[in-house]
Amino acid sequence: MNDQAHGHILSACEQGIATITISNPARRNAFSVAMLQAMRRAVEANLADPHCRVLVLRGAGGCFSAGGDINDFRATLYLEAPARLDAYRALIENWVNPVILALRRAHQPVLSVVQGACAGYGLSLALASDCVIAADDAIFSTAYTGLALPCDGGQSVFLMQALGERRARELMWSARRVAAPEALALGLVEQVVPVAGLDAAAQTRSAQFARGPRHALSEIKRLLVAAGPSLEAQLAAEALAFARCAATMDFVEGVTAFADKRAPLFRGR
Repeated sequence: MNDQAHGHILSACEQGIATITISNPARRNAFSVAMLQAMRRAVEANLADPHCRVLVLRGAGGCFSAGGDINDFRATLYLEAPARLDAYRALIENWVNPVILALRRAHQPVLSVVQGACAGYGLSLALASDCVIAADDAIFSTAYTGLALPCDGGQSVFLMQALGERRARELMWSARRVAAPEALALGLVEQVVPVAGLDAAAQTRSAQFARGPRHALSEIKRLLVAAGPSLEAQLAAEALAFARCAATMDFVEGVTAFADKRAPLFRGR
């Protein structure tokens, strides 16, 4: 695949700080299938590196990630419903869920540095992180119901843990845009800083993690993750729910309407 057409995932590790950059600025760092595959490889390789003390996720060009690339969604609309169901279930189980599980199981702290759009799978990555620093221009959204989809990447678990059922349902049903100050008040992020100070704040926090007591930080993370519901079971349930919805005509309408820049007309079929 052509990197220029599909974006790419950049990776570097310096002084114990590994940084993975989602780079597809022309499409607000939306993930193509090729980028999902590269993301899994980059996450697993960095977390397995003995020199990695902390993993930082960020986006290129003033944006974190707008989620999945609508062009890749459109490319599947020709499939019959059963084939679409199988394709999306396999996509999520092979390339989305392993990344989320790797981030949660990692002994290293995971820091997301968010500027601009953070939606769909981009939001899932941020929620799966241990800490989120957001610029004051960051906008968060579950985004999925605009395409007649539920969620993926553990959103149903992470939002429930952070917000409780009622608020989680409201954000997921409405897919509304949540500005950085509200995200901070809701507990979706740990820190909000001016855009000009984002890099400095990220460097300070990642250096603190890298210098910290790695075994103690790892044990705290393990204990907190273990105290929640079964992420594996919920990821599997999300993958099946996503795939079932992707097999509907409402999904076809949602993707087509998004590409046509018009409001969707969902008919419940």
